[in-house]
Amino acid sequence: MPSTTLADSLVSSSSRPLPIRARPDLEARKQRYQGRIYWVVKDPVGLQYFRFEEEEFAILQMLDGQASLDEIAERFEAEFPPQTIRTEELQQFIGMLHRSGLVITSSGGQGVQLKKIRDEKVGKQRIASLSNILAIRFKGIDPDRILNVLHSYFWWFWTKQMLVLNLLLITSAALLILVQFDVFQSKLPSFEAFFSAQNWLLMAAVLACTKILHEFGHGLSCKYFGGECHEIGVMFLVLTPCLYCNVSDSWMLPNRWHRAAIGAAGMYVELVLASICTFIWWFSEPGLLNYICLNVMFVSSVSTILFNANPLLRYDGYYILSDIIEIPNLRQKATSILSRKLGQWCLGIEPPDDPFLPQRNQAFFALYSVAAALYRWVVLLSILYFLNKIFEPYGLKILGQAIALMSIYGLVVMPIWKLYKYFKVPGRLGKVKRWRLAVSTAVVIVAIVGVMSIPLPAYVYSDLVVQPLDFESVMVRVDGVLEEVPEGIEPGAHVEKGQVLAKLSNLELEVAVLELEGQLEMSKARLNSLRTLRSVANSKDRQGLESEISSTAKRIDTIQSQLELQHENLDRLTIRAPRSGVIIPPELVPEPKQTEGQLKTWWGTPLDKRNIGATLETGTKFCSIGDPSVLEARMLIEQDFSSEVTVGQTVYVLLNQSTADNLMKIEYYTSQIRDVEKGKEVPVAPSRLSSLNGGPLPAQMDAQGVPRPLTPHYFAYALLPQDQDRLRVGLVGMAKIAIPDRTLWERLYRYAARTFNFDL
Repeated sequence: MPSTTLADSLVSSSSRPLPIRARPDLEARKQRYQGRIYWVVKDPVGLQYFRFEEEEFAILQMLDGQASLDEIAERFEAEFPPQTIRTEELQQFIGMLHRSGLVITSSGGQGVQLKKIRDEKVGKQRIASLSNILAIRFKGIDPDRILNVLHSYFWWFWTKQMLVLNLLLITSAALLILVQFDVFQSKLPSFEAFFSAQNWLLMAAVLACTKILHEFGHGLSCKYFGGECHEIGVMFLVLTPCLYCNVSDSWMLPNRWHRAAIGAAGMYVELVLASICTFIWWFSEPGLLNYICLNVMFVSSVSTILFNANPLLRYDGYYILSDIIEIPNLRQKATSILSRKLGQWCLGIEPPDDPFLPQRNQAFFALYSVAAALYRWVVLLSILYFLNKIFEPYGLKILGQAIALMSIYGLVVMPIWKLYKYFKVPGRLGKVKRWRLAVSTAVVIVAIVGVMSIPLPAYVYSDLVVQPLDFESVMVRVDGVLEEVPEGIEPGAHVEKGQVLAKLSNLELEVAVLELEGQLEMSKARLNSLRTLRSVANSKDRQGLESEISSTAKRIDTIQSQLELQHENLDRLTIRAPRSGVIIPPELVPEPKQTEGQLKTWWGTPLDKRNIGATLETGTKFCSIGDPSVLEARMLIEQDFSSEVTVGQTVYVLLNQSTADNLMKIEYYTSQIRDVEKGKEVPVAPSRLSSLNGGPLPAQMDAQGVPRPLTPHYFAYALLPQDQDRLRVGLVGMAKIAIPDRTLWERLYRYAARTFNFDL
């Protein structure tokens, strides 16, 4: 380091040579934004990009390690008259360049300072990662070689001719679904089946693969338009591992439409993939390939519409909009404009001039900042609700709540921290006009209290299954082989009380009856012979015979009791109607996988003729007898809400399966609660609603193999209108029960009371 002489010390600091120079490895491109000239500077080591106005870039070039601050100011004023610049402004700008790592200096002690800057940056990145737990990034490798190889094979995918063909493909797939939307809906599985645990692994694999192709789409398009890509890594998107690709080098491209195309390339790839899978799914038979294509369609279309294409989130749509309107760092500038306006209106602080902020359409940018913040809340809460519904059936609700707390940190704690730092600036509080602060605070408090105190409609939501109002279940009471189902015994047929529904056989039971009858005959013969002997025996022998006769008589009574019971069991092998009514089939049992040598197992319903010869076990529901024209919704109310559901409340019923002519129109059935079984827990989870069968009700098997709800539930009932075309026994759906209106305060209190246990 050069030594300082006495002559040097007598020279003012602004006149001394500045030992700072621009890094020689920086790359720069001249571009135009909204008619003005800017320079985009690339840091090839840190892969960071900076945009400077022409005057700022000139100052960066003037830093050669020899020029003083005064000399730089003179050269600046000579090149850009009539502008002037003060030494203090130069020092602030050079300090920003130093913190950004764009300049180097020969002065000592720089390592400590640079390490401090780096540690602060790493700390901010970690905090940002914790606040964005649903999208965590880990740096990976330089994919330049991989992209070069892939580009040599797939360059044609980005040509104009291929773009036209792919747009036709995407349009055709969309029209196929829109024109035949009713068929499309009928082919879709239920929400619970699609998002069941059995599909998690497949959906995660599809999400990972599609996002990998998405990111390679960004990288290959960047190569096609002349850019570079030096970073590709792993990202956990909604707890699913996938890749991310850093194509910030597109900022070096002068054509804004090329930059926008690079931003849209990932969505372009996903939409093409989703369109191909749409046709495969539509024309293929149900199976693994069909289900994979459905997952690709869902992941690619939903992620594109809700996330990637939306400019309110910092994904592809945001960068596309930023490129098209030629405003880099759109969100930061929009937030800055909103903060300045709020500071001016609410605090009376006049904002200083900022040449980097857009001067036109500032109201639009302020509204954009508000809309983006609101939409982030909507998306975050939607994802957290979705994760909560996925975790709840498996007892992992606490995991969803932990993710929620970490996610809300970035939306609640960080803004409060920034507000604290805003007022912490020395002299900032002195500039605040207290009357404006008081009025603004009062308005905010009144608005919050007013909004939180407005009574709003409140509802209790529950799962339901459609059942006849008046019916009686017909159960198999003795194990047996199904031998006969008489003609005419089928779903919908009318039967009279006592009419035979089916005949079973049980060889073991028949053998047992024969054995008991044989034992009974032998015992009776023995008893007769003993009585004959007693009549001719002397008094001494007669006493022993009396004892034996008594025990034999008791044995006969026991055998007769056993025989009567077995005869009753034989009678039970003939299943009869317990009442007059219509036959209602039980729930369908899926076809099991049969192995060679295994006894025939029934499936479908026991009423099906194909099940002749199959064994029906005790407790099997053969059918129900009742009146299917009068139906009711059987709702399962959670224990937390059971006290709020009362007789007479209005209930809206929405069924998952509908046979309405217009499937695009959601129809509710309106009814009233007719009965609530308070204090009587649901003993067995209904098969159609149980999560064990892909239903929405969290359930698990107990030690006896009976499916029980994970949390206590109670039944509530509501009559349904007579709608033969749309309603049938066994349909499942959702009920929305109207309860007294509630304010937001009451809702928050009840949520906290249900979520946290304050008992000590």
